[in-house]
Amino acid sequence: MATISDAALLLAAQLRALDDSHLLDLLRSRVVRANSVSDFFDLADALQQPTSVERVLSKLDRPTLATLAVVADTTSLTASDVAAALGHFGADEVAVQRRLDRLVSLALLIHRGGRYSAPDGVTDHLAGWPFDDLPTTGELLETPPPSTLTSVEPSQRDSTDSIAAENAFATTNEVTELINQLRSSPVRDLARGGVSLPDSKRLAVAMSVPLEKIAGLVDIAERAGLIATTNAQWMPTANATEWMSLGAAERWVHLAEAWHQGVPDNIRMILADRVQSFWGSGVEDYVRWLFPAGVDAMLERLRRYARDAHLLGVTAEQLPSSAGIALLTRTPAEAAAVMAELFPREVHQVYVQPDLTVISPGPLAPQLDARLRVIADVETRALASTYRISRSSLHHAMTLGETLEGMRSFLAEISLTGVPQPVEYLLSEAAARHGLVRVGLHGASGSYVSSPDPVTLQSIAVDPNFGPFGLRKEGAQLVSRFGVEQLFWALSDARYPVAAEDADGQILSLRRDQVSTATPDEAHDSAPEKLLATLRNGQGGATGDEDQAWLSRQIEVAIRNKLLLRVTVRMPDDREVEYTLEPSSVAAGRMRGLDRAADIERTLPLKSIVSVEATTER
Repeated sequence: MATISDAALLLAAQLRALDDSHLLDLLRSRVVRANSVSDFFDLADALQQPTSVERVLSKLDRPTLATLAVVADTTSLTASDVAAALGHFGADEVAVQRRLDRLVSLALLIHRGGRYSAPDGVTDHLAGWPFDDLPTTGELLETPPPSTLTSVEPSQRDSTDSIAAENAFATTNEVTELINQLRSSPVRDLARGGVSLPDSKRLAVAMSVPLEKIAGLVDIAERAGLIATTNAQWMPTANATEWMSLGAAERWVHLAEAWHQGVPDNIRMILADRVQSFWGSGVEDYVRWLFPAGVDAMLERLRRYARDAHLLGVTAEQLPSSAGIALLTRTPAEAAAVMAELFPREVHQVYVQPDLTVISPGPLAPQLDARLRVIADVETRALASTYRISRSSLHHAMTLGETLEGMRSFLAEISLTGVPQPVEYLLSEAAARHGLVRVGLHGASGSYVSSPDPVTLQSIAVDPNFGPFGLRKEGAQLVSRFGVEQLFWALSDARYPVAAEDADGQILSLRRDQVSTATPDEAHDSAPEKLLATLRNGQGGATGDEDQAWLSRQIEVAIRNKLLLRVTVRMPDDREVEYTLEPSSVAAGRMRGLDRAADIERTLPLKSIVSVEATTER
């Protein structure tokens, strides 16, 4: 164990006194190598290591850093002393107390007897800041923030809101498209997060969006809880289905509220204070001033959230929109109401064309869009969307349980132009051919392909798409060692009129929708809980007496590091007496130490010791 000062001894005691909830919060907020920590003294030492201190300081804003630096420059201060030393940062004593409480909760300050002090590791780290081009205490206190950003004219609002609504509507639809793509074809999750470049390119083509938008759409959808990773693949979550049934404005506000909640508190306050000004370089300059120890990380986060704010219409051309202002300063419901006024109205009827296209003159109501997507493929998705009915889309629909009469009735109900003859013909043809190719279970886990049409079966046998399946002729069937669903979907993707059947020849309805099973608990890092258990389990020592084990450990550390201890002892008559001792040993339930004031060596039973604490008194 590294050398521990009297301050670290106090810090260890402060850590031990935390309840489990607060201790867990601390362990999650700091960098701690769990394999090097077995007790609270190890934890106190680990929290003072340069890497741990550096990482936590990088997340603190300037007023909090100034508060810490003022305390670190002295032996100890009261809250009033700190406020007085902070200048303009100390004008609000309630805010000063909040910052002190936060610093104590992060184990960056020690609070004892109404006074605050800094552990040696923190003091030493701040002392080295000037050599790393980081501000001194004086610079933290005296450097003024960048000048106020230039406000915008009210006349700019209309054009801003129009652009913002267009972006918001497009992004809401594109997230819908993303979910639909991932539902049938999950994509690989990179180890560092995000989607691989080949998968991003495939999604961009399938969704008809620029490649550079994919990362933002994935971030927005993940933050809103609509997609997650399972087995290193991105998939929709169970929440996505309900979200997709909502109207456009309701879907948008769900995405926007998740964006707002995901913005770190300190950045959210910066943005909320600047709703009447352009964002961009002015906000970035302020972030540089506000987070001197974590500029790069904070700017990266700011730019990522600013990118998503633009996509969601919270801003347009770096200026907050009216809906964005409502979101940042009022409520999501008010933001939704503002954006709903700017969104195009949903339509409930379409034009079914003889060329097998279906044109929606506006955004189609979600329930109708979902049903139409089963029957037809989306060709273009905008204010006026285009769908195309094809043999393969109809085969796909029937695979999912649609019937000829059901599809005909649905199209007749929503069409402003009836059901044209070419569409009627295609419906009848698809219904007649559906199931021409059958897939079923072969043996315990394999599959077979059969068809009354030998030409079709021969085409499948020589189709290079099915080479990996190792199809071989067995009687009137082709058989494979692969499962039914794998072979079924491969045939479906290759546009064969395939159906799955059971042992009695009855057609089965298969769905390829894949939903992430990820939950917050699964994604939760269990390391802090394990470390908490280690700390609590180790307190009782071999005797199982937690208090005596803790006393013994404090005394052992004091002996090793030649610290003086102020020892409070309860006498037989219940009086409490204090001794200042230089401890020399602790064993057999007793402590021995030199009392220099009386020039004698004292031996004290541990069961009589009320408390010990390090002191500099001689």
